[in-house]
Amino acid sequence: MKIKKFSELTIDELNYIIDIHYNYWGKFNPKMIKENTIYKFTKLYTTDKLPFGIALIDDLDSIVGFCVFKTENLKKYPEIFPWLSDVMIFENYRGKGYGKILLQYGEKILKELGYNTIYVWTDQASDFYKKFGFTYKQEIEKNEGGYGKLFYKNI
Repeated sequence: MKIKKFSELTIDELNYIIDIHYNYWGKFNPKMIKENTIYKFTKLYTTDKLPFGIALIDDLDSIVGFCVFKTENLKKYPEIFPWLSDVMIFENYRGKGYGKILLQYGEKILKELGYNTIYVWTDQASDFYKKFGFTYKQEIEKNEGGYGKLFYKNI
């Protein structure tokens, strides 16, 4: 297994991630625009500071999953950051500890950048984040309406 920052991926690898991300999350957010997703994943998340994205790649050079770390996530909570976002482990790789590898690597980078806490919100995967040491903080309002659960973790 190896981890690459989005800045180290080929355009084909990034496009693969973009397509999977957009096709999955677009079902839940009808306001999602593919051009915005392309811009974020190819321009915003390809830096060495926040925001940045990372991908986990297996020994056959197949992408296992990815996630993003950023300063802005929920518009009503600008004081909360850095965020873990857009976490996805591809279905045939789930349940094998790959999410943990990805999150630990991202936390290491955040720590090196001087951050002590990381935040994530979810309305689908509370147990996943609890398993990796995240603590429930409060209900929060999502950008597209409705509510999710805010978690944090000291790193």
